[in-house]
Amino acid sequence: MKVSSPIGDLPFEPQRIAIKARRVEISGVMGAWPAHVQIDVKDLPALVRILAKPAGVAVATAALLVGLRRLTRPRP
Repeated sequence: MKVSSPIGDLPFEPQRIAIKARRVEISGVMGAWPAHVQIDVKDLPALVRILAKPAGVAVATAALLVGLRRLTRPRP
């Protein structure tokens, strides 16, 4: 993973993941420094909004492919 910052792009190397006090915590190293990412319950709506668009596109694509297959399948 990579983190972009004003001082440049730094690699983030995750080392462990844990659930603490209703949060997901990812601990690792960013460049030469220890780093932690915490995802709280209150962050879920934003994550859902971010993931909804790609999920919607995937569902629509799958439905389109199934529909095309049914239309092009020879009928007995």
